[in-house]
Amino acid sequence: MQEVPYQYALIQNLLSKEDSLELAASFPQEQFQLSAGEGYGYLWSQMFANHHDISVMPKFGDRWLERIVDGTLTSDLSSLSSIWCQLIKELWQPAYREALTAMSGLQLQDCAMVIGFRRYNIGHLHRPHTDEASKALTHMLYFNEYWPQDWGGCLRILKDAQPESVFQDIPPLSDTSVALVRSQNSWHMVTPVASSAQKSRLALRVTFFHQANQSV
Repeated sequence: MQEVPYQYALIQNLLSKEDSLELAASFPQEQFQLSAGEGYGYLWSQMFANHHDISVMPKFGDRWLERIVDGTLTSDLSSLSSIWCQLIKELWQPAYREALTAMSGLQLQDCAMVIGFRRYNIGHLHRPHTDEASKALTHMLYFNEYWPQDWGGCLRILKDAQPESVFQDIPPLSDTSVALVRSQNSWHMVTPVASSAQKSRLALRVTFFHQANQSV
């Protein structure tokens, strides 16, 4: 875990190349919705959590209760391929939280964990932000075997709130994942996906929410 400009970790080769390729090939294609607002725009699909974590998510706002009711937040993995089911079940195991706890120093065993798919197409982006206060840590896993830097779509670690204050640009390559500890200065962004991009930017987002913090 790096300490400058804030706590984050670039983790490489977390998954085998063979598994990464199989996961990319069966990355969900349907039921994506556009999430758009001032300074962001991307596609999100069904989110997953274990039964215990689903039971506490309504504490973080009505939107989570709505997602449970409409099935966009679920523990049912039947819509996924077998290898995605296997990966998510492994992420639900205590060993995963324990590893991130050891790396970050956060008490993640007391957090609720939600896993979701993200797609960024041409023009999609997420301007500088620090994440909402209810989040403790976010772990992004990427599934693009090939992604030239001129396609944009990089996770940009920032020194401050300005998009030009680049500390590190991280392309969404399948041998890469990034863990971000949320703080008031944990500025980051997703640079716009360029018109030259020939593929969608594919990511799995794992987010840990403070159960003690019920703000939205």
